[in-house]
Amino acid sequence: MPLSRRQLLASAAAIAGTGLMGSLPARAAITPGKPFDGQEINVLAVQSTQFAAHEKKVAAFTELTGIKVNYVYVPFVSLRERLTSEMVGGSDDFDIVTAMDVWIPGLVDRYLSPVDKDLGARGIDLARYPEPFVAPGRFTGGVYGLPVRCHIQLLWYRKDLFDKAGLQPPKTWGELVEAGKKIQEQNPGTAGVTIPYGPRDGQNLMVWYNFLWGAGGDLFDADMKPIFNSPEGITATRDFTDIILKHKITPAGAASFNEADSSTFFFQGKAAMVPVWWHVYNRLSLPDATIKADQVGFVTLPSYPGKGSTTYTNCWIYGVNGQTKKRDAAMEFLDYITSPEVEKSILVDPNEHDVVCVHWQNLRDADINARFNGMHAMAAKALETTDKSIPNIPEFLPIVDALAVQMSNIVTGGATVEAALEAAHRQAERIMRRGG
Repeated sequence: MPLSRRQLLASAAAIAGTGLMGSLPARAAITPGKPFDGQEINVLAVQSTQFAAHEKKVAAFTELTGIKVNYVYVPFVSLRERLTSEMVGGSDDFDIVTAMDVWIPGLVDRYLSPVDKDLGARGIDLARYPEPFVAPGRFTGGVYGLPVRCHIQLLWYRKDLFDKAGLQPPKTWGELVEAGKKIQEQNPGTAGVTIPYGPRDGQNLMVWYNFLWGAGGDLFDADMKPIFNSPEGITATRDFTDIILKHKITPAGAASFNEADSSTFFFQGKAAMVPVWWHVYNRLSLPDATIKADQVGFVTLPSYPGKGSTTYTNCWIYGVNGQTKKRDAAMEFLDYITSPEVEKSILVDPNEHDVVCVHWQNLRDADINARFNGMHAMAAKALETTDKSIPNIPEFLPIVDALAVQMSNIVTGGATVEAALEAAHRQAERIMRRGG
């Protein structure tokens, strides 16, 4: 059973002289008696500031458990290939791995193993997470990992330009268009909004998903048949692409913009709005940012009238290799490193700058929101009304590619909305029939 608060504080006092106290959360699940003392586990992680912060917690964990933990980092562009190689080789080199949502279906049971029994034994309640963060790791065979690095979308806007125009942040996509037009008219050279419309890695779909869900459409029906070319899908896609084609409130060249292009355009003061991930918060402190923090605000994404805001989420999990010979030690570390207390200790640390937060209690935490100007509470608000996420099927990744190409065909003037969605739909049906 986990240590009591009194026992853990006694352990903390014992290591206070080692300089580890700054890394130790107020409490975390540690099995008493060091039953796994001397074991060594390896973690395969994508390069990021969050996982680097996790590695800094290892020394305190080792003092408490005797378990040695080694982090091995792989760049994002190489990680999927590395995971595939480990899976095909049946390797037990890594006990815990990080995996992005669209990669997880291909790893289930072939590399990752379910952790339901482990979570139950340790009293880990998945209700501590928003459902869109849990969904990527949940399959028919069980839960295959815990959410750790999840991104949500917000609408970032120029408060000074909105004040000048006498406008409030838009609550609907229609209001976004009208605000963009007015601000663009008042400020020549400033685009109303910047959105990634380029097809690279499906980035032109990231905002579109929210149009689709807000209009009452979806990607698949209950029988996993593609339905994004429904009347609701056509409406959503036309509204999404009209922003660049009809209303012309995006920057020149936006048809090829990726996410980085769009956010850079905004933080260089060349656009009034950008719907983008919350990780751009730290762009305000970068040398290329020409706007100041007090000029920028953020709200939940607009939606359709009468509908709640949604946020498409990008989620990473910590999963356990089914081949590991040190499963109990791996779960001991997984329990510890994914605890809300460890997460908060990173978010409130002035020496750390990663914004990622996956627990309801931390999203609403006063200390965390004080540091990040209420951004996490705004994220919680968006998540409260988000009940959709991308499907957990291996076929979805090639379908993303098909949709991204057709969305690009629309914004570059090469196809109508109806024809493009129909073409993507035919491709999606073929992909589903052949299984990837």
